[in-house]
Amino acid sequence: SEQYKQTNAPLEQKSAAMKSISLAFVAFTLAKPTYSFSSSSLTTRRHAPSTSSQTQVLLSTDTSPPQSSSSSSTSTTALKANIYDDWSLDLLSTSQSPYTYDDLIVPCEEETIEECLEEFMESDYGKTMFGRHDVPASVGITGSIEFVSLEGPECVLALTGKFWHKRETVLGKAAMYLNARIPELTTITVSTAEELQDFEDVIDEFTGEVLYTEDKRSPDFNGDRETMTYQGLNPDDRGPFVFSSSGLIRPA
Repeated sequence: SEQYKQTNAPLEQKSAAMKSISLAFVAFTLAKPTYSFSSSSLTTRRHAPSTSSQTQVLLSTDTSPPQSSSSSSTSTTALKANIYDDWSLDLLSTSQSPYTYDDLIVPCEEETIEECLEEFMESDYGKTMFGRHDVPASVGITGSIEFVSLEGPECVLALTGKFWHKRETVLGKAAMYLNARIPELTTITVSTAEELQDFEDVIDEFTGEVLYTEDKRSPDFNGDRETMTYQGLNPDDRGPFVFSSSGLIRPA
């Protein structure tokens, strides 16, 4: 009997050690923080058509106790303000979005184009681009995008005011969304090529000489746009603002 105890002692010690490790793993799992999406901490960085895209999603740490199923469902439904944000983040037809791909397609009509432009401008992404929102307006952004006309499958838009982004970027973002929602559209453009130029020469009407060049962009309020351009980066990839788990931050 004494010889049996000595022979099996290492096996009993190993079993006790494995049990201790299992309990520690369970305790660690229960103590881990959970992660949840926050509508104020989620943004997109998509580029023009036929280019690579990058989506940045910032998560906030939530160590509070799990919510009930009813409150969790309400939180999921309120994840995004409108369908543009879910579409741009590829969240359609997932449990994180109240919308589906069937909700995406709408008929080619003037009213639906105007509605889609409103969704674009009122989206989380639009709140970094258009002057109708307080934060962009506070740094000199006054830009807006408007519907002009629709003839068959050809849509004409207008860009007004000053944008921090390149004007061609603004039109490209709008065109991508309109094409996704209204596949019947074959052409989305502006009235004149000059509308897409970020600089405009002011010419003397009598001599025809260039008096000066007007910068149609909003002010580079913190120097980031110039810095990123100098570094060989496209400022529009990040935009004028950055995001954290607490929401939008205007860099000083």
